[in-house]
Amino acid sequence: MVSLGRLLLSQERVALSASTFSTFFLPAFVSYFAMGVLVQQKHTAMIRIALLPVTLLCAYRAGSSLDLSFGIPNNRFLNHGLSLALFTLSMRSTTWAFAKKPYKRIVMQQNKTFNDDTTSSSTSNQLSSVDDTPLSTAIWNACDLSVNCRGIGWDWAGSLRIPKSSYGTMSKLQFLLITLAKLLFYALAYDATCGAVRDFSPETFGSIEGGTIFDASLPPFSRYTRSTIVTILSGWAAYFVIEMVYQIHAIGFILLFKQTPSQWPPLFDAPWFSTSLTSFWGHRWHQLFREYFISVGARPLSYLLGRTGGVMGAFLVSGALHYFGLKSMERGGYPVVVSGFFIMQAVGIILEGMWKRCTSSRVDGFWGLLWTWLWIVFWGNFIADAWARVGLVGSKTFPDDYRPTVLLVLLLKHYLNLFGFSQ
Repeated sequence: MVSLGRLLLSQERVALSASTFSTFFLPAFVSYFAMGVLVQQKHTAMIRIALLPVTLLCAYRAGSSLDLSFGIPNNRFLNHGLSLALFTLSMRSTTWAFAKKPYKRIVMQQNKTFNDDTTSSSTSNQLSSVDDTPLSTAIWNACDLSVNCRGIGWDWAGSLRIPKSSYGTMSKLQFLLITLAKLLFYALAYDATCGAVRDFSPETFGSIEGGTIFDASLPPFSRYTRSTIVTILSGWAAYFVIEMVYQIHAIGFILLFKQTPSQWPPLFDAPWFSTSLTSFWGHRWHQLFREYFISVGARPLSYLLGRTGGVMGAFLVSGALHYFGLKSMERGGYPVVVSGFFIMQAVGIILEGMWKRCTSSRVDGFWGLLWTWLWIVFWGNFIADAWARVGLVGSKTFPDDYRPTVLLVLLLKHYLNLFGFSQ
């Protein structure tokens, strides 16, 4: 019989196989899926609370035991993604365990359009009139709920702000073609940005071995200018890869599960135009984890420390999410650095609140934009350095011969030769 201590202690990672999948990942997903079914049912609060420790333990075992890299150092970024997914699973399960009322799915209309407001503002959506969701329906709904982080089409996402979009009025074919074009663009932009970052130092942080972005051999001005450029490029790379993965999911779920374009509104709201930290983190950056940062972090601490505690709580949970992701790269997770970045974002938002109380005006306009990006980029240097040290920056998502930029160059050369423009 396996002891509890053995389950809780870190184990050597094992490569993914049918056996390890059923032993480690499947129990985590089944308990998570069961929680998604139960949260739609009345009078299940005690069952959900009892199931929560089992779900969290299974998620921890899967995240700390499975090796998606198959022992290949360059593929450790896959373990990073796995840890992020399982931490998200844990946050969602915790939120569902303490939900005060059953979740209800909204009937999505084909002509639904999103605006820069809450998802509950449109009259073209209707809540189910059934008092208690039948079990068979709840199981089917859980298929959507288990992967629907923002709650599009559910009543619990009423306060979520969705960027403006006309996706809901498009035909599926139009939407798929546009999404495919965006996917190709984001893949190309991500690859080019990552390549540019690696080229700054191919032997150190540009490699899977990792290294610091702060070159001690350079004078201070050159050292920190260089690290800042690397930080900005790394931020763009993060944006591009998140968008790339989102477009892949949109295409897959529409083709395989007959979803509608209205269920895949834009993920970001032009974050580069943010004129305050509050607007950047509050709605312009992606809101995939908003509900869970609030439920797990902000709400508990706000009961003790008011708004300040709520803001700190949300960013503490965000720091924990990113720390466990980096830790799975097996180079140390740099908890102080990673959590420190997010704590300082909370501090910045609290300072904006103090400014508003003292001056009766919000942080906004040109000076607000300058303040926002100086604060994010300054503290971003440290988290980008952590990414670089663990080898995340040097990881190659695409094989060298199949990098989008390489394929684009080959394609251009082919057509230049075809039309006689070669030397």
